[in-house]
Amino acid sequence: MTLVQSVGLSAAIFGAAGTAILFFNSYAFQPLQGAVFGSPSVTEANNHIKARNIQRRKWQLVGLGLLLLSFVIQGAASLL
Repeated sequence: MTLVQSVGLSAAIFGAAGTAILFFNSYAFQPLQGAVFGSPSVTEANNHIKARNIQRRKWQLVGLGLLLLSFVIQGAASLL
């Protein structure tokens, strides 16, 4: 396997991993519950949803970073 092929393969792997992470952590955040204000159960549910949305946002950034890394690697492979 040549250097260009191995760099292209690594770009494809990073791209596939980034795409899969973005797919499984979609861009749509879960909406907060707002039917009853001041209820402890609604506040607890909203805190859980906020924590899940923060975790989802972190995974989205990781997936986007891997996808952008694959573009950079593919650009470098085209120069080789």
